[in-house]
Amino acid sequence: MLQLKGVIPALTTPFKKNEELDILGLRNLIDYVIDDGVHALLVNGCTGESWALDDDERSSVFEVSVEQTAGRCPVIAGCGATSARKAISSARQAERAGCDAIMVQPPWYVLPGEEEIEAYYRRILEETELPIVVYNIPRRTGISLSVALMDRLADEPRVIALKESSKDFVLLSEMIRCIADRMTVLVGYASVIGLPALSMGAVGYIDSSTPVLGKRSREFYDVVMSGDLIQGRKMQTQMVKLNQTLFGVGTFPAGVKAALELLGRPGGSPREPIRALNQEQREQIRLVLEETNLLPVTGTGV
Repeated sequence: MLQLKGVIPALTTPFKKNEELDILGLRNLIDYVIDDGVHALLVNGCTGESWALDDDERSSVFEVSVEQTAGRCPVIAGCGATSARKAISSARQAERAGCDAIMVQPPWYVLPGEEEIEAYYRRILEETELPIVVYNIPRRTGISLSVALMDRLADEPRVIALKESSKDFVLLSEMIRCIADRMTVLVGYASVIGLPALSMGAVGYIDSSTPVLGKRSREFYDVVMSGDLIQGRKMQTQMVKLNQTLFGVGTFPAGVKAALELLGRPGGSPREPIRALNQEQREQIRLVLEETNLLPVTGTGV
């Protein structure tokens, strides 16, 4: 069974200015992050504006990602949906494309109860063959998965990992204590809490800032896992500064996309209703890239 750990970038989905899917941009972005030394990659997640893709586009993203990756690292396909039927349809697209695993959050907006959430995951397990990464992201779904629920799901061999993105250290600690013997615990928001999360026992992270950080994200992971907490703290401080701007300017993931473009990487335009950053906002992104030594200091505007 697939074992996920290490640095896993949550990729943006590049769109052209007319909002068409930018397949060449996606291919190039995949090559960039693999060259950075990542251990796997995630497509069609929150960062990938999964809500904006139609069925054909989603299928294309899965197929192109597998083809471009060419076995160099595992491909995780975001397949969350507001119903099990829709999630299963996406999971079958991922299967046909050759993806290695799927990531599924509880249904957003619906706010189902715990028994309904468990039934949702179990139905997906019954109807698909791929390993599943369970995604706890209360800020996006309105639901925080309980330790008791994850304890039950951890007994399923194909539930291989949890992406814990609640930013709740007590919950993260309890999840690690309770389920880490049966499944991998990965953390989100690594640019903010990567150091303490890895120190507590998480074995990797799925992070939106990793494609912007480039090789530095892998360097950070290696530094922390080697036990060099002093250097890890220094790197985490810069990552926090970057993350605050990427998430604080415009509507996510417009800031991430703008940062990638400024770095010469294919971020692309966001899709409506998200607007691309204006000149002033892009300048804020440029300045933080300079302050964190990701861009040379030019002293000029964008």
